Amino acid sequence: MRRLLLPLAALLIAASCATTGSGGGTRLKATDYHPLAVGAAWTYAGKVGGQAVEKTITITGKKDGYFADDAGGLLKVDAEGLRDEKRYLLKNPLETGKSWTSIVSVSSTEHYEIVDTGFTINTAAGQFNDCILVRGTNRIDAQKSLRNEWTFAPKVGMVRIVGAMVDGAREMPQVFLELKSFKSAPEPAAAPAPAPEAKPGAK
Repeated sequence: MRRLLLPLAALLIAASCATTGSGGGTRLKATDYHPLAVGAAWTYAGKVGGQAVEKTITITGKKDGYFADDAGGLLKVDAEGLRDEKRYLLKNPLETGKSWTSIVSVSSTEHYEIVDTGFTINTAAGQFNDCILVRGTNRIDAQKSLRNEWTFAPKVGMVRIVGAMVDGAREMPQVFLELKSFKSAPEPAAAPAPAPEAKPGAK
C-alpha cells in the first residue's frame, strides 16, 4: 500500500479535454490542476487504515527543481505533467482514457489512467467543478492489487483521495480523505514606490 500512496505522503502524511467552467472551451493542462507555490497549504481529513486523521501540508520551499512541503514531499510540473520524484500523478493531455506507466522499482510497476473529466465534486472545502479523476493500480500477485483514485480540481489540487486493496471480487478500503480547507500562496509584497527626486534648489 505504501508504494501507491507515496503521492499522498507528499501531500498528506510524510470524456474529453477538460474545459473551464464558463464553457469557453479553454484546454487546461496539469499545471492548472495543482498550484505549486511556497506558502500554499492543504488540510485533509478522513480515515487511513480505519483511523481518523487530519493533517495540513504546506509548501515551504524548493529543492533540486521541486517544490518541497513540510512532510518531505517533492512535486513539480514539467511539459508532460505533474510529478513527484518517481512518477507522474497527472499527465497531459487531460483526456479520459489517457494512461501511463511508472516503473518505481524492479518489483513495482504502477499503471495510471484518467477515468473521468469535467465533473463536479463536493467536499468540506466546498464545491469544485471541472474535476479530473486519476486511477492508479499496482498488482501485488495474481489476485491482489492496490488501487488509488485521486480527484484533482483546477487551481486547488487533490480534493479527494481513495485507496483500497482489491482481492479478486473483494475490495477492502484503506484510505478515504477529502480536502477540508485550502490556502493559496500569499501574494508577494509590492515593492515600495521610489521616493521622488529632489528638485535643484529645493530645501
